[in-house]
Amino acid sequence: MTRPPLKLPFEYSDTPDFRVLDLEPDGVRCIPVLGRTHLKAFPGHVTSEEHVHEEVIEISYCQRGELVFDSMGVEYPFYPGMVFVSRPNESHHLRVFPKGLLMYWLFFRIPKGNFPLLSLPQKEARWLTSSLMAMPRRLFPGGDRIRLAFQRVFGVYDAEPRGTPQRTLRLRLAVLDLLVAVLDASAEAPETKAGSKLAQVVEEIRADPVKPLSIDELVSRLALSPSNLIVQFKRMTGLPPLAFRNACRIDLAKRELKRGKVSIAALAGKLGYSSAQNFATQFRLATGKTPRDWR
Repeated sequence: MTRPPLKLPFEYSDTPDFRVLDLEPDGVRCIPVLGRTHLKAFPGHVTSEEHVHEEVIEISYCQRGELVFDSMGVEYPFYPGMVFVSRPNESHHLRVFPKGLLMYWLFFRIPKGNFPLLSLPQKEARWLTSSLMAMPRRLFPGGDRIRLAFQRVFGVYDAEPRGTPQRTLRLRLAVLDLLVAVLDASAEAPETKAGSKLAQVVEEIRADPVKPLSIDELVSRLALSPSNLIVQFKRMTGLPPLAFRNACRIDLAKRELKRGKVSIAALAGKLGYSSAQNFATQFRLATGKTPRDWR
């Protein structure tokens, strides 16, 4: 079973500075990108273009260097030993790109239908996918286990002869070990009951940011005081509840504007803004551009 090639905002390459590999031809059809960025010298800083990945979860691990990911208007300091996770359709970009950087990253391509996932039984494949989609944290310590797991995948890629069954098997096992290590690291700090419920609320807002949001309802649902609700929400997302919902609406607006199929006035109504002017104001505050300029 084959799938169309993934649309990438960059080129595949294999140089000492940038290794951007495709594991799908090797039979690992859920990993269209395995990357390592190793910059021993670099003149100044670089800000990458803001982008989204519609079909994939992006998982990055920093071994050396100090970076900042900007996702949906929230800054995430990305230091050595940390893992950063970007979910499908979440806009993000790298704001700092210093010399001396050593970073590993991969794209996990979300299976569709009965598409095989690492040759796992269907129940196990569903569990792995749903667990990766529902990770409660997007920035968390990864430690040596994840660093070694990334290095093991690259080691198998380089050492095993191409076109052999052992290459495919060892790559699948190494990738599976890496993904499970990421899940374990994300869940290492036990969630409280309220924290689990809050993670569910966050995912509901991401899935439908147009739905009205009531602080009173959240306080009742999560059994938290209003002040504690804001503290816990900011700890998980970086923003208070209403600001997070608006960031998700702006993110949805960006995608709709890129498609170019709806007028700005109609989009403002679709997203629940009181007027096109209010939408334009909120959009400019979040992005520095008007909706028309963004399109």
